[in-house]
Amino acid sequence: MNPKKTNLMILSTALVGLMLTGCAQQQQRGRYRAVAAPAPAPVVEPAETPAPRATCSDPTGGLIKMTKTMPPEVMLGAEILENLHLTAQACVANVEVRETVPANAAYVRSEPSATVDGKNLTWRLGNLEAGEVREIRVWLKASQEGTLASCASVSADPRTCAATKVVNPAIQLAKSAPAEVVICDPIPVTLTVRNSGSSALTAVRVNDSLPDGLSSDGKRAVAFEVGNLAPGESKEYKFNAVASRPGEFNNQAKVTSAQGVTAEAAATTVVRQPVLTVACSSPGQGYMGRPFEVSFTVGNRGDTAAADTVLEVPVPEGLKAESAANGGQIASGKITWNLGSLAVQASRKVSATFVAANAANFQFAPAAKGSCAKLVASSCATRIVGVPAILLEKADHPDPVSIGESTTYTVKITNQGSADDNNVKMVVTIAPELVPVSATGGGVISGQTVTFPTVTRLTAKDAVSYQIIAKGVKPGDGRTRFELTSDMLRSPVIAEESTHVY
Repeated sequence: MNPKKTNLMILSTALVGLMLTGCAQQQQRGRYRAVAAPAPAPVVEPAETPAPRATCSDPTGGLIKMTKTMPPEVMLGAEILENLHLTAQACVANVEVRETVPANAAYVRSEPSATVDGKNLTWRLGNLEAGEVREIRVWLKASQEGTLASCASVSADPRTCAATKVVNPAIQLAKSAPAEVVICDPIPVTLTVRNSGSSALTAVRVNDSLPDGLSSDGKRAVAFEVGNLAPGESKEYKFNAVASRPGEFNNQAKVTSAQGVTAEAAATTVVRQPVLTVACSSPGQGYMGRPFEVSFTVGNRGDTAAADTVLEVPVPEGLKAESAANGGQIASGKITWNLGSLAVQASRKVSATFVAANAANFQFAPAAKGSCAKLVASSCATRIVGVPAILLEKADHPDPVSIGESTTYTVKITNQGSADDNNVKMVVTIAPELVPVSATGGGVISGQTVTFPTVTRLTAKDAVSYQIIAKGVKPGDGRTRFELTSDMLRSPVIAEESTHVY
């Protein structure tokens, strides 16, 4: 063998051994940074049997377990792929891997990319969790024939962590109610409470203090024990309120919790009410047996329509309802009009015709109501009287008469009507062709005039009669005048009787 070749082989073997020994020493020294260690334990004498000696091809120990593999052989000029496999043995920070490119090789690339400083490669991997694995792949290119040895080192700091969860308690309250209702309708209220924070809430309670004029089951306040609410959880509560009067009501509610977070919500409802009016119009006086009309007017002066409006008029005893206009129905001693919905400020007028058989004062009492309108009533009256009808009858007998002969005038006054007549008075003026001689019934003769006493009351169907005896005094066609007055007669009833004297 050539001595020169033998010397070169010995030198190469020594260089490889030196490089491996240096890598092992670097691994043994390590570059791991750790927290302050406790006081050293007592020195223990080494055992007789030496510990196994690690080589640079063994995995590293400590906080990071790292292995490195390369192909056993490559061609000159070819790329060499080396793999670094790292496993965190505990939680670590500031993990850093370093490698120096051998002199007989060139750096091509790596995954992940390395920070390159000449021949020095550095990978800063940051923090790793216990058991977390990282891979580094490095491509080198051999530039010389021979052994290409590459070592990598890893450093890390011990890392220990603790955690506190930071939460933000928050709560929301939503309230809904109809914007407008009629007073007879309930007001449905819905309360929705929601945990809008990131922490659980306990002892959650909703209080709703109703404004004056509203109540629920006779109470002015409503409360709900919600209890516990997990984050994102919500609960819904419903109740009905009723209004005692019309108006605008702002209803506010509040939710509280043991964590001190609160929320408020409000809803406004306008309560409307129809207000009916009813009026009655009747003649002050009517006559027995004669039909007369009574009218009724129903109006709405509220702030919403009056639905299902009904007008009822009892028929007074002693009257007969002959007809009802505008759709009125006569039954069971009353007249009913179904007026339907009556708009705000609207009115409806209806009428009915009545007949009385007897004289009396009759009272009408109309009443109107609606589905949400209070009952209203009014009244009017009509006095029914009889109709006095005076009949005046007169005659003379005999006719004609001669001078010196007498004739008798007969007068009869009859009340043919249905009512009494008062202060009935008869005055007779005898024609100049005759002179009055005598008169019955208390008649007083004064010259040619005969006046009969006033009849204070002449009842219906009653009559009075008078007779006057007169004697002819000169020839001619005499005209005797009869004049009747009474309280019923607005002007005197005048009649003449012709008597021929020869």
